[in-house]
This record gives sequence, C-alpha cells and structure tokens, in this order.
Amino acid sequence: MLVKVDKIIEGNKIKVVELDIDNYGSVIPLRELELKLPKDDSVIKVLSSTEYAAIFTEGEIDGATIILANSVSLDELNEEKKRAIDAMNKK
Repeated sequence: MLVKVDKIIEGNKIKVVELDIDNYGSVIPLRELELKLPKDDSVIKVLSSTEYAAIFTEGEIDGATIILANSVSLDELNEEKKRAIDAMNKK
C-alpha cells in the first residue's frame, strides 16, 4: 500500500495515512492507520527518512505489522500519477 508517513510513535508503532491515486492523477487520502514496526531496524530507517513509502503488512489492516518498506520519492509519486492519467486517457 502507498502511505504518507505521519510520525513514529514511541514503542514500535507508526502513524501513516493510506493513499490512493485516482484516474485523474489526484492523490487521495483513504484512512489513517496505526501500524506496528518490526524489530528490523532497516524498516525503521526507511520510514524515518521519507515522506512517502510503499509498505507491505502482515495481519489486519489497522494494527498490522509492517514487513517491508520502500521509500517513494516525490518524483516517483509524480510518475505514478502520470501513469494513472495516461491509463485513463487510453480508455
């Protein structure tokens, strides 16, 4: 899922906003989530150094544990928005 990182909470949790990109390239906030961080420091480092991330979780959506996180730059986010618009225009 694509998220905007809000803040890391003391005690191995993080608050994020789940995002979606609509057919017109708009970024839409879907919901706020509080997720658990794994004991793996690499995930914490990725999330603490980025505003947007693609994450994969294990368990129920709210309260799930993040198992993998990849930083998403603003340029990459804009490219995804462009792809959504291009896909809509091809229909």
